[in-house]
Amino acid sequence: MKRLFSLILCVALCAIATDASAKRNPDANGDGVLRILAIGNSFSDDGMEHLPALLENLGIKKVELARLYVGGCSVERHMQFFDKQQSAYTFYTSKAGENKWVKHAEKRSIQSALAMGEWDVITMQQASGYSGQYETIKPHLERLVAVVKKAQPQAHLAWHITWSYSTASKHQHYHHYDNLQAKMDTAIMQAVLQIRNDFDCFDYFIPSGTAIRMLRLSPVNNAPNDFTRDGYHLDYGAGRYAAACVWYETLVRPFYGEKVSTSTLEIHDKGILKAEGKYAAYCRRAAELAAKKPFKVREIKIK
Repeated sequence: MKRLFSLILCVALCAIATDASAKRNPDANGDGVLRILAIGNSFSDDGMEHLPALLENLGIKKVELARLYVGGCSVERHMQFFDKQQSAYTFYTSKAGENKWVKHAEKRSIQSALAMGEWDVITMQQASGYSGQYETIKPHLERLVAVVKKAQPQAHLAWHITWSYSTASKHQHYHHYDNLQAKMDTAIMQAVLQIRNDFDCFDYFIPSGTAIRMLRLSPVNNAPNDFTRDGYHLDYGAGRYAAACVWYETLVRPFYGEKVSTSTLEIHDKGILKAEGKYAAYCRRAAELAAKKPFKVREIKIK
């Protein structure tokens, strides 16, 4: 039975192979439950917020999620917290079978999260303002990767490709890119490609930013907000929904096979841009396109 399951899984993986990552079973320890930990900030919160609801809608019960959150946290700051063994992170979990976020009362450290059994996938990302500045990433990412691989040698690593600010954003770090969305988009992708070139440890690239770029070029964009709620964080409705679809297609679908396009989930009560009707359809399609080619922006066509 195990051999048959492995064969079926292998065929499924080959069928949806992307140019982003190693085509492996993300369930690193083979226990049937996919366990994903994000070492992140508010952008990983944006990416994962609607993921439990999406899993529930698709009938998937064997995924456990966790996220370490400090707002605006850079890779360098993650390592500062690690060096001090500081319990600085707000910690959220969604247990397998429950598909519901729970905020823990006590804050956690990176060390304590890495000690919570075997994680199958561990995600990382840079703070948004520095996401297109590779020189702020590499030296600290080298240390973070070493720490994670020492504690969780079986885990697959994933880099979260984040998004640029809206055209009207007032973010304090937008000046790094001359307050130009296109320049920030280019810088982020250049940094991501350098990470792919210099680090052979990343099995997955989660292309939330690629999907958002495609949506901004589509008929459903709400310029000048551009799928954000404040110029940089994703809209509570369609923005976060799109990112959750990307996380699903990149990390969960290779294990379970169910396409995000089969989901009927809509978000009616959150955000300025509701994730319903054609807006939800565009989000799902953008996620599929981005997961297949994480570094390529394409036109979204809805049948």
